[in-house]
Amino acid sequence: MSRGWVWGWIGRVLLAGSLTAVVFWPAIATVMEATGVNAALVRWRGIESEEPSSDVSSALDPAGTSSVIADDRGLSRPARLAIETTRLVLATEAMVMPAGVLLAMLLFRTDIWGRRALLAVLALSAFVPMPLHAAAWLGALGNAGRMQALGLNPILVGPFGAAVVHAIAALPWVVLVAGVGISAVEPELEELALLEFGPIRVTARVTLRRAIGALAAAAVAVAVLTAGDMTVTDLLQVRTYAEEAYVQFILGRGLADAAVVALPPLIVLGVGIILASRAFGRLEASRLASTAETRIWGLGRWRVPVGLTFLLLVGNAMAFPLYALMWRAGRVGGRAMIGRPPEWSLSGLIGTLHLAAGEIRDPLASSLLWGSIAATLATAMAFGLAWTGRTSRPWRWAMLAAMSIALATPGPVAGRALMLAYIGFPNLYDSSWMLVLAQAMRAIPYAILIVWPFVRMFPQDHLDAAALDGYGPAGQLTRVVLPSSGKALVASWMVSIALAIGELPATRQVYPPGIEPMSVFLWGLLHTGVESHLAGVALLMLAAIITMGLAAALAIRWARAADLR
Repeated sequence: MSRGWVWGWIGRVLLAGSLTAVVFWPAIATVMEATGVNAALVRWRGIESEEPSSDVSSALDPAGTSSVIADDRGLSRPARLAIETTRLVLATEAMVMPAGVLLAMLLFRTDIWGRRALLAVLALSAFVPMPLHAAAWLGALGNAGRMQALGLNPILVGPFGAAVVHAIAALPWVVLVAGVGISAVEPELEELALLEFGPIRVTARVTLRRAIGALAAAAVAVAVLTAGDMTVTDLLQVRTYAEEAYVQFILGRGLADAAVVALPPLIVLGVGIILASRAFGRLEASRLASTAETRIWGLGRWRVPVGLTFLLLVGNAMAFPLYALMWRAGRVGGRAMIGRPPEWSLSGLIGTLHLAAGEIRDPLASSLLWGSIAATLATAMAFGLAWTGRTSRPWRWAMLAAMSIALATPGPVAGRALMLAYIGFPNLYDSSWMLVLAQAMRAIPYAILIVWPFVRMFPQDHLDAAALDGYGPAGQLTRVVLPSSGKALVASWMVSIALAIGELPATRQVYPPGIEPMSVFLWGLLHTGVESHLAGVALLMLAAIITMGLAAALAIRWARAADLR
């Protein structure tokens, strides 16, 4: 028995254990709780499960009956939740998909002026977490602040406001995912179509049709991000599945009722992710071998005007959180007793940031510490799954299952699932390691999306040469693959830590006493109204997120350059 075989076996055992601990066991524990098995095990171990207090129970359902009750429109509550969630997802898709696909075409397939600057702005905006979007947009144009930016009544309210904020948050992801797919269309097919049709018809009949897999992936990503988050819906009181799950779980409602809330979106989105992934894989396999460069359409004299227009529109829209927060943070000095409103000043902005810096030091430090550990775990698991899945179909299915579960599970449900999974382990249940597990679970799908393409396309010739030199699979991994994967791993790690620091729904469920992560700290301030104090805190958090996002974008660019070499 060779030492390389032993190390490979140990690595697979560790990978399977980590994947089970972070993703599969919480999912199993949730099903067990819903069917009553987990409660029996908890009683058998002598551990009391969480039960809602009598006042909470009466507030949730005075009759003490199941949550499956009819509302005033004659529909069951799950039906109403399904309708509201579907309406929100469809409204968000209708707003973001046309704009995102148009931007992707302009930025990836035309010579529009300023496209690199626009891509940089969109890439950085992708890392802005939902609590910051909520703080900025609802504070300026919604109902979360006492003075609106334009001096008008709230504009972003109800389902419309939630759809707008979700669409703006999802726009960078749509542009980037759709852009990659549009750039991968075979130039030979477009050249042949140009012999019969004009550029617009070629774009519609060839380019977009060949990129349908990427467009579907972008649409699924929007649905996942919208249906699984409760930050904006909670503030605007829009009752979706994720929002209802958050309310049920945070108030201690038993999972037997809450499973009705949690399971439908998980099943629908999970199946959708699996089907989209399989369809995308089949489309990739059927692509023509092409060595030609992607065609870039020239806009002629419209290049600069169109570029300036989109740079002003998109750039300012993506930078609006920064503008709104700076405006809010600098408004100081008002006195309500004499009717004098606060006024904006640079000194007021600097003073607010100075006060906020001292207040966020501990939350930001704890978020960086535990977020970095979670990012390391997510990146290691993603690389392990990608490497083993490169040559093993079962491991590829395990990777797809882990991605589907992690992406499809609403944030509050993911946090609650971890609590259910480890309630019988007090030393872990009340520790900061729950933060690591929650944030790693939420980050691992995105880490896989970065690492998998690099590992899958790693030149086989390099591995064959290492095998001829006497290196087994373990030696090939440590001597050839890992040294060449440093930049991809750095990119994955930076993306993961940026997501971990901004993650709220699951973190809100599992953070232990004595530690308040940055996202939870900001969430608490959001419920007091978006004033200068919160704006200063949000600005500093935004600066940290942008710094990490910029580092991640540079690392991704280096990784892509390394692939080309």
